[in-house]
Amino acid sequence: DGELEGEEGVIELPFRLDIDNRPHQIYDPVHGKVGVTYWKKLLVKDGKTRIEFKPITGRTHQLRVHSASEHGLGIPIVGDPLYGTGTGQGVLKLHACYLSFAHPRTGESLEFKSEPLF
Repeated sequence: DGELEGEEGVIELPFRLDIDNRPHQIYDPVHGKVGVTYWKKLLVKDGKTRIEFKPITGRTHQLRVHSASEHGLGIPIVGDPLYGTGTGQGVLKLHACYLSFAHPRTGESLEFKSEPLF
């Protein structure tokens, strides 16, 4: 929810659970575990930036923390009630456009693509 500086990059940010404010995660360079995300700016329109995220690690709330934290991109995902304002846009505007994994029984490679509706 904002205009992002730069075109692409990598976020490596240590964070952990905020014990006093679950399920919120907080930046912690001492006790946090590092999450890694590649990002690329796709579009800027009406004061908002569409970003492609490619998480390398899979930490809880990783994309939301990396987007919102002043140590990350510094702009929360539109509609995020935990890390942003959560107002004015309805639901959290976070969408998985592509997923792939091996079928648990057959081992067959499965791929799914879906464009966002927003």
